[in-house]
Amino acid sequence: MLDFNPGKKKVILSIDGGGMRGIIAVAMLAELEKMTGKKVQDLFDMVAGTSTGAIIAAGIALGMSAQELLDVVYKDRLPKAFGNQGILLWIRYLLTGLRYLYSLEPFRVALQPLSRGLKIRDIQHPIILLTTKDVRNGNTYYIVNKGPGAPAFEDFPLSGAVAASGAAPIFFPPVADNLIDGGVGIDFNPCLAAAVEAMEYIGAAEGFVDGNVILVSLGTGYVPNQFPDGAARKFWLRNWVEYIIVEGLDDASLGQATSTRAIYRRRLDFRRYNPALTRESITNALGIQLPAGVDPKKLSLDSRKPEEIALMEQIGRVYAQKLDWNRAEVMPWDTIGGHTQPSVEKYPVDWSKTPYR
Repeated sequence: MLDFNPGKKKVILSIDGGGMRGIIAVAMLAELEKMTGKKVQDLFDMVAGTSTGAIIAAGIALGMSAQELLDVVYKDRLPKAFGNQGILLWIRYLLTGLRYLYSLEPFRVALQPLSRGLKIRDIQHPIILLTTKDVRNGNTYYIVNKGPGAPAFEDFPLSGAVAASGAAPIFFPPVADNLIDGGVGIDFNPCLAAAVEAMEYIGAAEGFVDGNVILVSLGTGYVPNQFPDGAARKFWLRNWVEYIIVEGLDDASLGQATSTRAIYRRRLDFRRYNPALTRESITNALGIQLPAGVDPKKLSLDSRKPEEIALMEQIGRVYAQKLDWNRAEVMPWDTIGGHTQPSVEKYPVDWSKTPYR
C-alpha cells in the first residue's frame, strides 16, 4: 500500500475549478484511495476547493469516498444540470433575454447528496475552505470552518456555499442574488489561498507550522491556448471572449501554483498535479486511446457526453497511476503526461507591417 505521507505531516488538498472536468481530479483521488486503502477524508487535514473543487471538498468533508463522488455526483447527477436546452433556450432568450445558459434548479438537484442540513460550523474534519465572490463589492469570500475567519461564515449552509462557489457566470445565475463562482478572479486555483489560510491564520493551533505541511494541488486539466502567427488579426468578438476566458483561467491557475511554490518553498512541500489535455500527451504519454470524435482540447465545463465523461475519468486514473506520490516539490512538468513547462520563447515582431516604426 502507498504511504505518501510517511512523516505524518499535515496535508492540505487544493482542487481547481473546471465544471465537469472535475471528473479528472476526483478520478485521481479515487485512484489514490485504491493505492492507499484509505478514504480521502482520512488522507487530508484540510481541503480547499473552488467551483467544482468546492463540490469535491464538501463531499470529502461529509465522508463520501472519491469513488462515491465520482459515481453519484459527477457521472449520474451533474450531467443533468447541463442538460440540452434546445428550443427552451431560445424561448427564454426571446421572452427574457439570455442571462445564463442553465437554470440553477437542476444544479441544486445535482448537489442534493451534499444537502444534509449542515452549516459550515458543523464540519469537523477536515478543515474546509471554499471560495465565492460577492458581486456587490467584488470581494472574494474564503469560507472556512476553522481559524479567525470561521465566525463570519459559520451560519452559511454547506450546500449553499458549494452552490455559490460553482455559480459560474454565463452558465448559472447567482446564488442568493449576489454570490458567484469563486474562480472569477485569481482563485480558480485556490492553492495560494489555502496556504495563506493554513500557515498565516490557522497556524500552530492545528499543526500548520513550517516544515510540517504538504500541499497537494490538483488541476482539472490544461489545454494550451496557442494560435499561429497573425491569427489574432482575424478574431471576431466570440474569439476574443473565448480567448480571454480560457487564458484568464489558465494564467490564474498557473500563477497561483508558481506563486505558492515561490512564497512557501522553504516552509511547506508543494506538489502540483495537472494533466495536459492534448492528443499527443493523452495518447503518447498516458497511453490512452481517444474515442472517435472526441477532441480532448474541447473538454469543457459542461462536457457531459458519456464518451467525454469516460475519457476524463480514464485520464485522471491513468495520470494518477503514473505519478510518484512520494516525490516532494513537484510541478506538473515533472510528471508523465502533465501540464508542459511554460514557454519563455520570445517571438520576433515584424514592425514593418505596422505604422509604429
